[in-house]
Amino acid sequence: MLNIRKDEEGLVALLMSYSFFMGGATALFYTVVASSFLVSFDRLIVPQVYVVGGIFIYLVGIGVTRLQKKLPFDKLAENMLIFLIVSIAAFLLTYHFTGSRWVFFVLFIWNRVFVLVNGVTFWAVVVKLFNFQQSKRLSSLINTGDVFSSVIMYLAVPALLKIFPIDFLLIIAVAFLIVCAFLLRQIHKKYVTAEHSVNEAGRTSSEQAPENAVNRTYYRNIFLLALLPVFALFYVEYIFFTESRNIFPNKESLASFLGVFFGICAILEFFIKTFLYNKLISKYGLRIGLLALPISLVFSFAVSVIYGLGYDTAAIFFACVALSRFFMSAIRKAISEPAYQVLYQPIQARFRLNIQGRIEGRAKAMGGLTAGLLLFVLVNLAHLEALPLSILFLIVAVGWALVAFMGQNSYKKMVREKVFRFPAKPSKTDLYAPHYQPGEKTFDELVNQIFSQNEAERIEATIGLGASNRFSSYKYLIPLLQDSSIEVRSAAIYTAGELRRPELWPYLMEQLDADRYYSITFEALSKSGIPLLKYIEKSFISNSENRYRQLHLLKIVQNIGGEEAVRFLRRNLEHPNRFVKDKVVAALKNLSYCCNSTERIYLLNELDEHLRTFAWLLAVQYDVTDDYGPETQLILNLEREKERIILKAFAVLEVVYGSRFRVVRLLKGDQATDARDYLTEIADLLLPENVKNKILPYLDSDSLDEMRNRYSEIFAQTELSVEERLTDIINKDYTRISRWTKAVAIRELRHFPSENVTAVLVSNAVSRSKVISQTAFYILRIVNPARFRALFEVMSRNGDQFHLQIMKPLEWLATEEDLLICKLRRLRETTALSQLLNGELQKIQLNSAYFQDEEGEVIDLRKHTNAPDLSILITYGKLFFSKAGVIGAGELRTIEELKETGAAMIPNVLENTEFYIIENYLLRDLNITQNGTESAEVR
Repeated sequence: MLNIRKDEEGLVALLMSYSFFMGGATALFYTVVASSFLVSFDRLIVPQVYVVGGIFIYLVGIGVTRLQKKLPFDKLAENMLIFLIVSIAAFLLTYHFTGSRWVFFVLFIWNRVFVLVNGVTFWAVVVKLFNFQQSKRLSSLINTGDVFSSVIMYLAVPALLKIFPIDFLLIIAVAFLIVCAFLLRQIHKKYVTAEHSVNEAGRTSSEQAPENAVNRTYYRNIFLLALLPVFALFYVEYIFFTESRNIFPNKESLASFLGVFFGICAILEFFIKTFLYNKLISKYGLRIGLLALPISLVFSFAVSVIYGLGYDTAAIFFACVALSRFFMSAIRKAISEPAYQVLYQPIQARFRLNIQGRIEGRAKAMGGLTAGLLLFVLVNLAHLEALPLSILFLIVAVGWALVAFMGQNSYKKMVREKVFRFPAKPSKTDLYAPHYQPGEKTFDELVNQIFSQNEAERIEATIGLGASNRFSSYKYLIPLLQDSSIEVRSAAIYTAGELRRPELWPYLMEQLDADRYYSITFEALSKSGIPLLKYIEKSFISNSENRYRQLHLLKIVQNIGGEEAVRFLRRNLEHPNRFVKDKVVAALKNLSYCCNSTERIYLLNELDEHLRTFAWLLAVQYDVTDDYGPETQLILNLEREKERIILKAFAVLEVVYGSRFRVVRLLKGDQATDARDYLTEIADLLLPENVKNKILPYLDSDSLDEMRNRYSEIFAQTELSVEERLTDIINKDYTRISRWTKAVAIRELRHFPSENVTAVLVSNAVSRSKVISQTAFYILRIVNPARFRALFEVMSRNGDQFHLQIMKPLEWLATEEDLLICKLRRLRETTALSQLLNGELQKIQLNSAYFQDEEGEVIDLRKHTNAPDLSILITYGKLFFSKAGVIGAGELRTIEELKETGAAMIPNVLENTEFYIIENYLLRDLNITQNGTESAEVR
């Protein structure tokens, strides 16, 4: 009912308790001190106390800002609360022994210290421990503790005054503050971690300066929106107090009136917070929160001025003034202050508390000081009465409304234009370039070298033909594009790219399907630029059955870019193949295209499909969690599937609503908090209601269970048993979930009865995917050997060599660790390959020489390492190379590097070891270095 999540209950309870006792202390302190001060001093001294208080609070604010640089926020908050308790106790003792009325002069100033301390204690915890959506959702609720206690204390004042002397109520206020100190200590002890209380002293002054951390215009706006409410509070309070004192001249009667008045205000504040605030903010956003108070004051003061001009300052005038003071109490606390706190959220998390401390200590102090100075001039020097003061404030309130309007616009702009540090996408610096330079041989001599037996001469001919500037030179490149030599063919592809002749495009297209030549061909074709696009379109249509060729072509189109490329991609937005369709969306996103209204309808349907799959993955994870821990392959694969599908969903959002949603890539890393807050607010500002409600569960859920429940309300899911859920994974459309995840689910069927899983295993064993087929055959051999043998006989009779080659090794396969999915898992566990996608890992696994040797063996790798440009990757175990030393699990070393040390390629196996000899072109294509993966992308 209160919208509190399970993991928030303890913290919310403590914060509400703290708010309750702080609110009670504030209510008693304010009522007693205000009434005692007003009766003890003439009304003309009120502006002076505002001035003195403003200067004092400003200096205290500067001191707090400096302390924030030296003390963790939790220690600072506790020390400030202790300071407040000790100082009030000291003033009470002073009054008890001296009876000086000037104690109440100081205590009246101390009202502002209460506000400052509450900002550094209560709101600091909210800012530090709550994310953006929690802050919006819970701040007002937590503050209801303040409201309840205010109602009780304010209304109890008349009754308490019949039992105790008025000054005794201050002792009760001190007791409440002591309880607050205990509660604050518990909050810090239980919920503040070392990360929360990072000492900011180590940052440079330029980092800490607000003008460097926050846009100057935005800082000025939030500064003014903190200053103006305090200015208005003091100004309205002065008019209200002077009129109240005229009606209630006695200290006790004035205290009783103030108690009842503020008690009623607190009751109405509670109802506004409970039943109105969330609905207003949800429907109208931050705008209504910032504008509600100034608009209310414009209304009440307009009525009071109109009535005052017509009938003088009679009882109705006081009622209008009282209404204004009610607005300053109820609407300011219930709507304006919680909404104002949201303005800090676009500020980077590491600067947020520092900025808040500056504004709480300076802007609000300046608001009180400005009000005091203005009132001093208007009352003490110009001798203005309540009516002209009201007219002047009406003008201020109109200006305040304009500032609030500009403030919410600058907030939107701040959110939309927030700057993030995106990691630079590494560009390939090792693009192919031939080692040979054009010679001075004639064209005929070069032509004669095309079919030379000498590889160097063929390469020389290839480079020379490219530099010959002869129209017919392209014809002689055609046989070289099919040369058996890797170096010759690579040089021919490079030269064909330099020539940019349409006649060579068909031959270059053939090279795209060969992994070894893919990168060189990609760069060569891309050089042709826009003229190539028409040919690509024809090839794209003619290769409708070759998904991989189409994906390669789409990547070339993206690399060429421009309006023609965008038009080509748009024409293929509704391609029937989902892999192609996803690649088209990704390419449009990378080209910063924003769709039209017709495409938007289609793309939003795609978004729904992605999020439906995401909701299904959450349901799957929930159903299997009890049986599979977070480190099991099934759960790890489900996590990767979720990340993959969310990136696809946000790619759609980028194409539909703009590039701001690319921040989703930063949800892992040091900018995660800022990125999540930003995305949440951007979704709230930019997305229509039906789309926003499908995105926010991912962004602002605090647990997987909450996220699953929220998505289940949108995309209904069925709860299944583990066996049913595994079968559900296996039968899921392969375009929605990877073959690797399916294979992992197939492997888990070994734990269930044969009669339940045999049909599923058989149907997947005949798959054309090697990883799925191998896993299904392996598990079938375990759970139902007879059916495995029968299937083997059928495959033999039908001559199905693809499946026979998978089944035959299973007869002697010792352990499932030799399965393809297990080998792929170990490849991923190496640092260098950890960020690769499943298809990329399989590409390395299937195109590399594989070795598995036992401890004590000596391996002769010389025949496997004669080719140039190779590397060795060890997934587990250790090899010892003479002169090069030990190479252990996870290491990736080039063979050239090992040979340069003088190491013989005959290593000793120090323990059971698995390793691969990989051709370096594979690593270069995937931007893999010896230190790790720089980037990875499925082509």
